[in-house]
Amino acid sequence: MHFHQKPTEKPTEKPTEKPTEKPTENDTDVFSQRRQRLAERFTHTVFVVPSGVVSMRSHSVAYPFKSQSDFFYLTGLRAVSVAYLVVAGKHCHLLLPEISSESKLWEGEGEFDLPKDLSIEPLSRLDELLAEYCKNFDRIAFPFGRHSELDGLILRMGAYHRGRKAPHPLALVDCRTLIGILRLHKDETEIECLCEAGQRSSRVHRALMSKRLAGQREIEIANWIEASFLAEGMSWRAYGTIVGAGERTTILHARATERMVKPNDLVLIDAGGEWQGYCADITRTLPANGKFSNEQRAVYEVVLKSQKAAITSVRPGVSLEEVHLTARENLMAGLRGLGMSASEIEEKISILQPHGTSHWIGLDVHDPAPVVDDAGRSIRLEPGMCLTVEPGLYFREPGLRFSGIGIRIEDDVLVTAQGHEILTSVPKEISEIEELCSF
Repeated sequence: MHFHQKPTEKPTEKPTEKPTEKPTENDTDVFSQRRQRLAERFTHTVFVVPSGVVSMRSHSVAYPFKSQSDFFYLTGLRAVSVAYLVVAGKHCHLLLPEISSESKLWEGEGEFDLPKDLSIEPLSRLDELLAEYCKNFDRIAFPFGRHSELDGLILRMGAYHRGRKAPHPLALVDCRTLIGILRLHKDETEIECLCEAGQRSSRVHRALMSKRLAGQREIEIANWIEASFLAEGMSWRAYGTIVGAGERTTILHARATERMVKPNDLVLIDAGGEWQGYCADITRTLPANGKFSNEQRAVYEVVLKSQKAAITSVRPGVSLEEVHLTARENLMAGLRGLGMSASEIEEKISILQPHGTSHWIGLDVHDPAPVVDDAGRSIRLEPGMCLTVEPGLYFREPGLRFSGIGIRIEDDVLVTAQGHEILTSVPKEISEIEELCSF
């Protein structure tokens, strides 16, 4: 089913047809193909990809667990802890711990469908498998610093291995760097999931615009957003929901507090849900009483024009840095229109806009794909790449015009052969926002 929007800034209606929920644990073809592509691209590398471990929230209560993104990307298994995928050329092994009868009784662990084309091995065989593969492969790829036991095992393997056929020692590389190269280009299934994450998250943002924010606490707004993600069928928030009101709009990652939203406040809301493992990332800045003040409106218009220009620049052949420069040039032009001198803008622009305009998005809200190639050159956008576009201005310095005003506007964008498609659909024109926010 096709969910892409036309390349437009206008919001679209909610899809009427229920999407196909892909990828699923039983649909192994796509994951097998990914493992094959990984092995074919890195023919001399053994990959050791852990699923992750359960972290404890308190004495007897664990945080909700989901498999780490690279593990899911290559296996389709969402919630298998303490497991390892080993990819060594055409050989692929899934190593699983022994599940006790007590765990099965209390947690139901071990009740999941395993890929049919993987060699299922006990976790105790990890040392043996790596020792064997180290004889013929040139390097081991694993996530540095994630698991101390795995770090120790592979560091020992990385020392001179007496059984190696090659005369040089094993090289070590972070697997996230290499797998991220594959994850940079999304296939049709991934794009459908990203679009659905964007549309479901957009519906939550649109619904929020019809609610009175003044008189609510930041934490109440955040809780409502996250409950609405669940009501939309999304099992996770893509990241910690950001809600900052008043002067807290100038804090880039303002975690929601007990602060009460005042009638004349702006409220910056950065929130996205996760659909089938894929993330949305949306930011809007709203007037708490439904109307922007003159100064709020002036800054908002500058940021909105910058975001539109940056989105328009997204097309094959352009780099993330060029998208950022387009956004910044428009911000600087807008600041001149607000009365700032050229020298003042040059001095303060890195303070007023302290972050980049874009990052990759996918299974992680900040997908760990590279931004430069092996030669250090900026990677150029190609069809299938997905990124955010999120310029902002933050007037933190007290006592000056616009002090305490922070504006950020963010959407998720897919690169296409023709240019781009916007995967999110939340109103952002001032007239649209004020109409939705009017009470």
